[in-house]
This record gives sequence, C-alpha cells and structure tokens, in this order.
Amino acid sequence: MLQEIYINNFVLIDELRLELQPGLNVLTGETGAGKSIIIDALGLLIGDRISSDYIKNKEQKALVEAVFDVSNNKEARHFLEKNGLLEEDGLLIVSREISPGSRNLARINGRSVNISLLKNLAVNILDMHVQDEQLSILRPDMYLGYVDCFAVGSEELLIQVQNCFKEIRRLKKELEELQIEEMNNAEKLDFLSYQIEEIEKAGLLKGEEEELLGLAHRIRNARKLLEGSQGVLDLLYNGQGHNAYDLIAMSIALCSELRGDPFFEDLHGKLKEVYYFLQDQSSQIASYRDSLDFDPGRQEEIEERLFLINKLKNKYGGSIEATLDHLEQAREQKAVLDNRQVHQESLQKELDSWQQQYYALAARLSAKRRQGAETLQEMVKNELIELNLPHIRFQVSLQELEEPAYAGLDKAEFLFSANPGEELRPLSRTASGGERSRFVLALKKALAQVYQVPTLIFDEIDIGVGGSSLTSMALKLSQLAASHQLILVTHSPQVASYARQHCLIEKKIINGKTSTLVKTLNGEEKIAEIARMLGGDNYSQLTLEHAREMYTQAQSSI
Repeated sequence: MLQEIYINNFVLIDELRLELQPGLNVLTGETGAGKSIIIDALGLLIGDRISSDYIKNKEQKALVEAVFDVSNNKEARHFLEKNGLLEEDGLLIVSREISPGSRNLARINGRSVNISLLKNLAVNILDMHVQDEQLSILRPDMYLGYVDCFAVGSEELLIQVQNCFKEIRRLKKELEELQIEEMNNAEKLDFLSYQIEEIEKAGLLKGEEEELLGLAHRIRNARKLLEGSQGVLDLLYNGQGHNAYDLIAMSIALCSELRGDPFFEDLHGKLKEVYYFLQDQSSQIASYRDSLDFDPGRQEEIEERLFLINKLKNKYGGSIEATLDHLEQAREQKAVLDNRQVHQESLQKELDSWQQQYYALAARLSAKRRQGAETLQEMVKNELIELNLPHIRFQVSLQELEEPAYAGLDKAEFLFSANPGEELRPLSRTASGGERSRFVLALKKALAQVYQVPTLIFDEIDIGVGGSSLTSMALKLSQLAASHQLILVTHSPQVASYARQHCLIEKKIINGKTSTLVKTLNGEEKIAEIARMLGGDNYSQLTLEHAREMYTQAQSSI
C-alpha cells in the first residue's frame, strides 16, 4: 500500500509530506484548493507525462516521491526482483524529478529507470480513476482475466492451454524455417542426386587410372614390345644352343663334376639359383608376350575410359581419390536433406497432436469461463442494484476467437445498457460519467477478493451521483476499503463520513504567493469539515449536529 507521499515545488505546493493509512483516505476542500494537484502528482508516479507547468519555482526542480509497502504484494515483488530493484525491507520508493532544463528523471529504489518500466510496475501497485480517463480496470484486455477469477477450475486448464500454445508457436516457427529452407534444399537435393549418380555410374576404382595408362602405353607400342619380349625370350630360353638357359645348364653340369673343390661347390649352388631364376623369368616373359595380343577395339575402349576419368577428376577434385571422397560427402549431405524431410513430416505430426490437445483443453476452459462469466455478471448486477442502479443491464459476453491465442479461444466483452429498452453496447460507448463511476465501483467491489492492485485512487468518483445513490456509493466504498487502500478526492459528505483518515486541502496566500496546504483532521475537525461540505462555510449548529450524526453512523458501520 501507499504509506507516504512527498511533493516539493509542484504547481501550488511548496512542500508537502502526507502519510496515508490502510482503508479509506479522503481528500476534501473547496473547489480550486488543489486536491487534484495531489492526484496529478500521484499520476506522475504511474508514468503520466510531465509538463513544465508543474514546476512552481522555475529556478528549482520539482519532486514527487512516494513510499509503498510491497512486503505482501507478490506481483510487485516479482517484478522488482526480475528487474534487480527489490529491497529486502519490503519498501518501494518511486520518484519523479522535473528540472527547469527539461531534464526529467524517474527512479525506483534510487535507480534511474525509463518510463516504460515505471508504467509496468505501476499496474501492480496503484490503480487510478480520473474523470474522463480510461481506467486500467476497464481495459478490454483485462476482462478475460476477471472472468477467469470466477471460473472454478480454470487456473490449471489455462496453464495447460498456454503451454500448448507455446509448443504450437514453437513448432510452427520451426516448420516455417524448414519450409523456407526447403525451396533451396529441393534444388540442392536434385544436384546432389545427379552428382552421386554420375560418380556411382562410373564405378571408379583407386589405382585404375595408372593401370589404364600402362595398358594404353603397351597397346600403342605393342609391335615393338612383342618383338623385344620374343627376342629376350629367345636369348634366355628358346635360342637353339645359344640361349642362356642351356648355357647355364651346361655350366652347372661341369661344376657338378668338380664339386670336390670348394670353389666349384659354391659356384654350383649359385649357378643353380641363376638357372631357376631364368626358368621363372622366361615363363613371365612368355606370359607378357602373350598379353600383347590385343582386341582391335581395346585401345578405343581404354581411351574412352581415361576420358571419363579425366572428366570426373576435373569436376570433383583432380584425382580419383578426391572424386570418391566427394561421392561420400555428397551421400552424407543427401542423407541430411532426406532426414530433414522426415523431420518435417515428424514436426507436422507433432504440431497436429498439440493443436488437437489445445482445442480440446480450450473447449473445456471455455465451458468453465461461461460459468465464471455468469457468476461475475450476477455479482456486478447485485452490486449495481445496491448502488441504486436496478435498471442497468450488464452482460459479460464471451466470443470465440477465429485464431488460437495464448489464453485460449475466448474474448470477453463487457456490455452495458443504462436504460430499459436500450440495446447492450460496450461500456465505454454508453455509460455517462456518473454511471461509469458507479459501474467501476461495482466491478471493483465484485472483484475485491481477486483484484490484486492494493491501492485504488478515485478523483471525484461520486461526481454526478446524488441522493440515496450517493449514500449507497459511500457504503460501497467503505466496504471496498476493507480489502484495499482507497484514496479519494470527494465533495461528498456521505463518502467523507466513512473515512479512516480525512485530509483537508486548503489554498492560502503566504507572503503574497498562493500555496496549497494539507492538514490531517482529528475527530472533531472531521465533523466540522463534513458540516462545511453539507452547509458551506457558514453552516448552522443543526448542520453540525447532522454532520456528527452522519459521521457517527458511518464509523459505527465500518
């Protein structure tokens, strides 16, 4: 709640420090005394725009500062903690500083912050009702939350719907990204498939090129190689009487006769080795010679094969090894792209499953909300009746959204008809100022146990309300003050009678300058101020007694 407000050099206020109490606090005084100046100052603390006209002495800065107790305000504490602004003592100090040079500062617990942050904090600590301004409680985006407060069992369902929605949003985003990639991937997949097919069809083997080049060389030189191999074979093996094989055999036979001598014994063994070597080589030479008998078209086949190998080498890395490496890489990339298609199909199935779950949960949530809407509708109607508005029609309308939303498939609207026979319309388009004020009060009273903003500020909420309706409104404000701190600017003696703390706002001329002063009234002073509100400055003794009776009855009913 709001514990204290300090105002310095602000409009007609030189310096003011006002301590506030739990429950109902009222500010009264003559028209023009400066009551709304305090409301304007409080407005700065929730992010209202600053005007240079707010500075009283243009040579000095103006300051508005407030101290809040947020020790029991979970939402405010969570917000402050998230932004590194929470103090252990549970106090919150908010200030706005207006400098003559247009340098304006906002601070939360001593740290400079931007206005956006201040506004986001303010919705958790203070709600202000100023005539002709849109209330935060009447923001259409808040209505569904009010309905949920009365929809028994909706809290867990709402969490599940929100979780489903987040998963649906995540999966849709991932699918969109995959689909964007798919346009490029389709072309890439076709290109990879072509490369893989081209290399696989060639059937390349490591070392194949060298073998083919050697074979091509032999074919081109076949005649010369054939004659040379035959000549070598004749000299070593086939020549009549002059071949090396026969001469070695004869040498072995001669050495065999002389093996008794160690020299010839050793020579005999070595010549036998040469003999067997020549025998083996002659067989290989004959085989090589026979291999030189080529088919007529063999050379053309080899040249075509070498041409294909060179073509693939030039495209895929310069060698057969590099081309085969490229083949493996292409296969791996194609497998990844193929898996993406499978992954996309899997994501789509998962998305379909989450969407089915979402719609099923949202339908159950909508059913509970319809019950909650009826409960809220009846509660507000009852409050309006107690505020002497029995003919006002109020309806909580739930409409189905065309697209899934974070909070489900529902949109809530508050419809209002002030007079019999008039059609129901959105509240902002139909209600007069007095009717809207009483409706706001009825709504806040109905929401008293669930509306978590602890401090409510009303600037002349009773304007346009009179007679028994005003008495009903005063009682309703007193009842609301049992669960919230209320700060009211009022001209109503009925409302002032219920105040726990009553502050009198006065305008005085000091040293030739007009200033606004605030005085916290005691019991008798409260009665005197109520009498002034009833009968003017020259009130009678009878009016004073009436004021006393009004005050006593109001206080006894609290």
